[in-house]
Amino acid sequence: MKKILFGFFSFLFFTQFMFSQNQVDATGETEIYQAYDKADKELNVVYNQLKKKLGTKDQAALVVSQKDWIKFRDSNCKFKSYPEGYGGVIANKMYADCRMQITISRTKELKSLISGF
Repeated sequence: MKKILFGFFSFLFFTQFMFSQNQVDATGETEIYQAYDKADKELNVVYNQLKKKLGTKDQAALVVSQKDWIKFRDSNCKFKSYPEGYGGVIANKMYADCRMQITISRTKELKSLISGF
């Protein structure tokens, strides 16, 4: 009977521990994605502000540049976050964090271009 009770309580402890770990991971992941969304929204605002200041040819060049930048950002972060094809929660967080950091950097770059006009 003691073994059964010990096993039962061990099982309860283990499942509670795993649930709490998943909650922490999910919360951390959600915060990273929210931070990325915030950075992305700011980038879009700054991008549109810059685009309005440019002439037609420069606007077209900016659009091409931004599309190329997005491809670079995503492939660069994928390279940094998923070495040797590994994945998982940590790799997903690294990918989201990388995208956020590079997006913040791009926003600063575009802001500096706006101030130049």
